[in-house]
Amino acid sequence: MRRHFFIALAVSFAVLAAGLLAYYWANLPITLRVAVGPMGSQNTRLVAALSQHLARERHPLRLKLVLTESVAASAKAIDDDKVDLAVVRADVAMPLRARTAVIMHRDAAILMALPRSGIAQVADLKGRSIGVIRDDLGNRQLIATVLSQYEVPQDSVTIVPLDSGKDVQAALSEGRVDAVLAVSTVTGRTMTDAVAGATAAAGGPPVFIPITEADAIEQRLPVLETLEVVRGTFGGNPPRPAETFETVGVSHRLVAHINLDDSVVAELTRLIFSLRPALANDVSVANHIESPETSKSSVMPVHPGAAAYYEGAVLTFFERYGDWFYLVIMVLSIAGSGFAAMASSAASRARARNMMLLSELLAIVRAAHACTSEAELDRLERQADEILAAALVKAGHGHIDNAGVAAFTLGLDQARRAISERRQALGVAPSLSRAAE
Repeated sequence: MRRHFFIALAVSFAVLAAGLLAYYWANLPITLRVAVGPMGSQNTRLVAALSQHLARERHPLRLKLVLTESVAASAKAIDDDKVDLAVVRADVAMPLRARTAVIMHRDAAILMALPRSGIAQVADLKGRSIGVIRDDLGNRQLIATVLSQYEVPQDSVTIVPLDSGKDVQAALSEGRVDAVLAVSTVTGRTMTDAVAGATAAAGGPPVFIPITEADAIEQRLPVLETLEVVRGTFGGNPPRPAETFETVGVSHRLVAHINLDDSVVAELTRLIFSLRPALANDVSVANHIESPETSKSSVMPVHPGAAAYYEGAVLTFFERYGDWFYLVIMVLSIAGSGFAAMASSAASRARARNMMLLSELLAIVRAAHACTSEAELDRLERQADEILAAALVKAGHGHIDNAGVAAFTLGLDQARRAISERRQALGVAPSLSRAAE
């Protein structure tokens, strides 16, 4: 019984250790690889700030930045299964193996010109030069789309790359460009510097060229959006712009791989929105973080995990793993019952074997009274000694308790007494071993 107790204790400790190990494993931080680029962009600064906050506050999710040369490269990285997350620009490359989790920010495409240029609408850009700030693939495609809508031949327009918004004043004042295109959040540094440069070059408010057919462009290319720039967005007196106008815009999205666990994406989405105020203190563009459209008919579908967060359908820990808890409890209950049954059966067999030894002692007592020779008594005496040795071995292993030892002692005394009395009755001297005792 003592051995069974120790076995049960060992099994209990093993189950407890397994449970603690599972709990420890479940609470280890999950590190997600996120592709973002290029270096120095708003997206990179925002994701870096998010990563620092998650690590500093010891959240269960951590981010590892994988820097890329462009948003297109980031989209390719997640399609190639090299990362778990990526920040992409919707009109440049939406990965096939990922879904939207969060809209990081929306950029407006704003065209500006000097009043003396005579440019008031997109059609007036024919035969002119346009300075494109951060002349990357996405911005070139965007201006080409806008010109196509107004049937302005692309070969009639000269694109002049500008490194930053600070180059705008010199480019406009020197006549190197007739208009400027800036694609950024309306409150971002790029846009602010561009408007400031155009204002300085014009000596007053510049001309903001509306893209009045933005809705039509969005219908043809749903990855683009219609954005409204309200009167006075850029401040000033008189206000800049003087009137609200429409333009096209693009969204930068944090997308999650389709194979990434829904609960992980839901938790990441929750953390992003809970940390948004703190992030905005480090990177102002965090103020523009927002939720995407969760409609099932959306052109850019949302990851199921993020959708569960937005719709308030995130499962709790017990709801997610409750069935497993019940299953484990059931298995442990059945295993415990089986172990108890085996222990009981083993104990019953041990008692039966002990009773057989006692029965043999009683048989020796009965046989001693009927013995007629010294040889028979010696044989019975050896059997009694063998039974004693077997009982001592069992007692040493804990298979016989104190009551059992007492019963064996009493039975052995009766057997020896019966053998001794029969020797006296037959007039036979006791054996040498008994005489020595």
